[in-house]
Amino acid sequence: MKNIFTKIKFSCLIATLFLVINYSCAPDEGDLQEATFPNIANIFIDGFSAGLQYDAFGDSRVTAFNVDTDITFEGTASMRFDIPNGNDPQGGYAGGIFSVAGGRNLTDYNVLTFYARASRGETINQIGFGLTFQGEVFRTTLNNLQVGTEWQKYFIPIPDGSKLTQESGMLWYAEAADNGESYQLWLDEVKFENLNTVLQESAAILDGVDQVTAASAGSTITINGTSATYNLPTGTLQTITTTPAFFDYTSSNENVATVNEFGVVSVLSDSGTSVISATLSGQEADGSITFMDVDASGNVDDSDATELALPIGFESTSLNYNPTGFEGAVPTIAANPIVGGLNNSSNVLRSLKSEGSVFFAGQFIDLDVPVDFSTDQVVSALVLSPNAGAIVRVAFENSSNPASQIRVDVPTTVSNLWEELTFDFTGLIDTGASYDRMVIIFDIDEANPTAGDGSVYYIDDIQLTDGSGGGGGGGDNLLQNGDFEQGMTVWEGNGFNVQTDGGNSFNFVDVATAGNAFDVNLSQRGLNITEGQTYTLTFDASTDAATGSRTMIAGIGLFVDPFTNAVSEVTITDTAQTFTLELTANFSSADGRVLFDMGADTGVLVIDNVILVESGGGNSGGELLSNGDFEEGMTVWEGNGFNVQTDGGNSFNFVDVATAGNPFDVNLSQRGLSIAEGQTFTLTFDASTDMATGSRTMIVGIGLFVDPFTNQSQEVTLTDATQTFEVELTANFSSADGRVLFDMGADVGVIVIDNVSLTLN
Repeated sequence: MKNIFTKIKFSCLIATLFLVINYSCAPDEGDLQEATFPNIANIFIDGFSAGLQYDAFGDSRVTAFNVDTDITFEGTASMRFDIPNGNDPQGGYAGGIFSVAGGRNLTDYNVLTFYARASRGETINQIGFGLTFQGEVFRTTLNNLQVGTEWQKYFIPIPDGSKLTQESGMLWYAEAADNGESYQLWLDEVKFENLNTVLQESAAILDGVDQVTAASAGSTITINGTSATYNLPTGTLQTITTTPAFFDYTSSNENVATVNEFGVVSVLSDSGTSVISATLSGQEADGSITFMDVDASGNVDDSDATELALPIGFESTSLNYNPTGFEGAVPTIAANPIVGGLNNSSNVLRSLKSEGSVFFAGQFIDLDVPVDFSTDQVVSALVLSPNAGAIVRVAFENSSNPASQIRVDVPTTVSNLWEELTFDFTGLIDTGASYDRMVIIFDIDEANPTAGDGSVYYIDDIQLTDGSGGGGGGGDNLLQNGDFEQGMTVWEGNGFNVQTDGGNSFNFVDVATAGNAFDVNLSQRGLNITEGQTYTLTFDASTDAATGSRTMIAGIGLFVDPFTNAVSEVTITDTAQTFTLELTANFSSADGRVLFDMGADTGVLVIDNVILVESGGGNSGGELLSNGDFEEGMTVWEGNGFNVQTDGGNSFNFVDVATAGNPFDVNLSQRGLSIAEGQTFTLTFDASTDMATGSRTMIVGIGLFVDPFTNQSQEVTLTDATQTFEVELTANFSSADGRVLFDMGADVGVIVIDNVSLTLN
């Protein structure tokens, strides 16, 4: 869903409904005391609390908010928001700020709570606190809040209440109707509370990524990508985004870089290394940024090239790259914006996707020499994107015959960090075609086309490869930075220590005292592992002459309890060896990991060129879902109908619908599925109702998560006897973010769902 907060115009203050002005005599300066602020918890309880005022965003529908005395959760009044049609001439969305002049002391509270319902099931784009037209030091946002037609209590945790000694922003929201059609939203009993059932699970800066960049004296960088995840009283996990000011920062070397309380890093020296990390409410946050000296590495150097052909590194001063933009993309050859890690070259291709440009706006480069696909059919490139999940298209065609185009789309996986993407053209190449034009399009999502928003993207080091590279994401490798050339990124663990020697980067550990194998660990998590699937893990490893020989454990496994794994013990010598392990997964997880446990033996370990690929086995169609048996609890799935319960040692999803409405009013979904139009899938699941309900229906299928919500689905009838349903579905859409869906709101009564499986036929 588009982040409509970008529409807000802070210069336009209108629709002020309440204004409180205090008059008093000037005090004697000798009697002045330190200012204190009221700790009023209530925002709206049958009316506005003291001093509260409402201001609408300037380009929203300013009359969207009203006080309603007919529909309430409790008491005599509620807040009603009339969300307009998307083409309403008075404003296509609703949004505004509830604030108090002077501010309140919220240090006694840890969560903003409210009850909400809507005239139909909807997803609220953004709602939170900490925003005023005067600033947003502690702005906190809950994105994509799903609200149904029945009253339900919602929670927005305060990341660190001790910092809110004078906060004016009590509540803010920005919402456009999902399908563009108007509807009503109600909030009631809006207040701050202190609940010991709201527990912080994790926190992150820089989107949880450990970044590495060159130390450049005089430069400043503001920490971004800040968020926190909480366990709510409902038992669900919820992530909020917030501003950097809630975090407490440290610099490992303040002679190189310092960081202030607002997350602004000042680089003081070009030499030396400093790691900027953070905590939130005393808990260490995922993500860091390392500033360090950077030596030149093996990036593409085409500075001496006489003809424009792959590989291209954009370093030549004599070649005319002549990138040509179309449909609103503006390409230029520009300086590398982030020198370090994977990309130490000077020049790159910069692409501005102009605001309002069509979704397929891009650029092309005409080559002097057509691409020779006769030996290698995989193209790799370094890409820098402002957003993870942005789809990058690389295509080749004959300049006089656009119909000859072949293309591959690959999503980015990190934000604001160079990464290597590989585009596999195997099976697409017409040997009779002359591919003398390269086309590059950033952020192209045909299933959910959106106009350009002014974002800037970069690409560099475009070259042919055989696809067997050591870990920039090449070929079928499931890992990133497997060759450690991106420095201290992606991997984690107390055994994560990248060093560089002779132009090659590797992971280096020296264990002083033997203990448990897992006492010293190197891991890369976030892998989608399927039980029964066979994987091949390949890596280079050695020790030093002083150690001579030692062992370690290598394999795949869960990152959390019960730490199920499939591993092997290997013996390392002082001669570098390439190890190949065949591993059959005995677990399923969307957050699996590769692991190296090195603590059971002493001495040096050098690890490099780590590759993990699927090598066979598993379900014949390849299981596409994670946590289909719900044994991983409240993970992966989403929706207001996501409610895992456990009985007799078995976990399942349980819903009890009190009032019938639209089927989608009560929904369970798992998204992030790659689905192509015309593909046929088999959806299998167990389902039942209870004896009191007897019989009821629900909708099941696959579809888009966003407007126009295209889907392929069927209605099934449940009884109080558990049945195994098998539904054949042919996709009528394409998306890299498709979903499995269970829509349960059209009928009343209990639904139990378990053992969900989706396979490609």
